[in-house]
Amino acid sequence: MLAILKNEFFHTFKSFKSVAIVLFFTLTSVVTASYLTSHPELLGNFDSQAAYTSSIKFLIFFFGFLFVFAVSHDIINREIDYQTIRLLVSKTSRFNIILGKFLGSFLFWIGAISISFLIVSLYARSWFLLDYLTVCTVLFFITCLNIFLSTWISRPSMTMFVGILLGILCPILGFWAAFSSNWYLLPFKYLLPYYYVVESNGYLVIPFVIGILFLAASYFMFNRRDL
Repeated sequence: MLAILKNEFFHTFKSFKSVAIVLFFTLTSVVTASYLTSHPELLGNFDSQAAYTSSIKFLIFFFGFLFVFAVSHDIINREIDYQTIRLLVSKTSRFNIILGKFLGSFLFWIGAISISFLIVSLYARSWFLLDYLTVCTVLFFITCLNIFLSTWISRPSMTMFVGILLGILCPILGFWAAFSSNWYLLPFKYLLPYYYVVESNGYLVIPFVIGILFLAASYFMFNRRDL
């Protein structure tokens, strides 16, 4: 499993899209934190924690699905498409393949976000733990969903299309449902992480649990697939 984890982590990191996204995160964090530090009067009108971490949270909440799907939409089905999955299955269990792929992808995004939060914390001279955990929880959910889609859909080109579609629709429907009482939005309200992010605190456990269910479903589908 560790070999799969390391391979997936470095495979993701070597992608041009991944490097560009990490640099974009870092640059945005530096610019935001630097500007707020140079203009402390702006913090008088807003909560300082929300102000310093606003750019990171905005990027993850509104573009997190697109970022993850763009980089790792074929995380499982590319192995099936290239038939390299047979080599992996001969070396380790299917559970280790799913878990290793997930951890490799998730740790990449945690690393990228940690760099951004570290930069902001150095400028603000404070560590924004709740915001950090909130962003990590959303990334956990998205990564689990990405594993599920790549296991469920066998064609990498199709997961790219579905990933782009969901990357656009999920933030819109998620935030709309979080602040709406319309009955037809209830599935999006309770399935997507945005309502729980708005409620915050103990509610953040729920997207984590839903993510675990996506991973479990991925494993059972993968385990029953004839490779």
